[in-house]
Amino acid sequence: MKLSLFIGCLTIAFVWGQQLPPDIDKCQAGDAICIAKTITYILQSYPKGIPSIGLDAVDAISFQNVIVSRMESSKLDLKFHTLTVRGFENTTVLDAKGFDADIPRVFELSAFTPLLRLEGEYETQGILLTMPIQGRGQALVELKNCQFRCKVRAVEDQRLDGKRYLEIPKVKCLVDVQSMHINFDNLFNNKDLSDTMNDLANNNWFEIWKTLRKGINSALDQVAGTILRRVAKKFSYDDFFQE
Repeated sequence: MKLSLFIGCLTIAFVWGQQLPPDIDKCQAGDAICIAKTITYILQSYPKGIPSIGLDAVDAISFQNVIVSRMESSKLDLKFHTLTVRGFENTTVLDAKGFDADIPRVFELSAFTPLLRLEGEYETQGILLTMPIQGRGQALVELKNCQFRCKVRAVEDQRLDGKRYLEIPKVKCLVDVQSMHINFDNLFNNKDLSDTMNDLANNNWFEIWKTLRKGINSALDQVAGTILRRVAKKFSYDDFFQE
């Protein structure tokens, strides 16, 4: 009897632990406006995450060994040995498509983030703005007024608890920015040359953006995919909506 009661309590605790906090309003399936508002509320109200549903902190997301640019596709190699992305806690979701009662193959999200900061230890060599460049040290990339369009491929995962979960094999995001500012220290092992090169790059930021855009988009794919997969693994699709 005691064992049965203990198991029952554990089961209740497990199920309850996977629920959304009570201040988060659930939406009807298919209500794109409500769903966009709810996701925005979660991101802005819970920057440190919601462990019970698998949501990690969104105000600082860290990775290792992120390749932004390769010489095969451009004239520049740029790699972050460590990379932390900050700023997603200020994201506003503008549109959310595909969140229907029947799980679609693809979800679509559009969002706006006023400022993203990518910072970490970098290493680079190659040609930038027709000039040779090489260095290793700390870097900061600021992306301002970011417009996101993300497509999330999903597969239904029916589990023993009778609820539907999502497997997310692919996330693809495109981001447009209104401006970019970079600072790479220790270029050429010389502060004066670093300052000169950073000033030149920032005065021609759009050309730099065209060079780095594909790699930065790939890095943001990784960020979005990591967030979504962790939540999808722990929190059921059915529990996201009103009954």
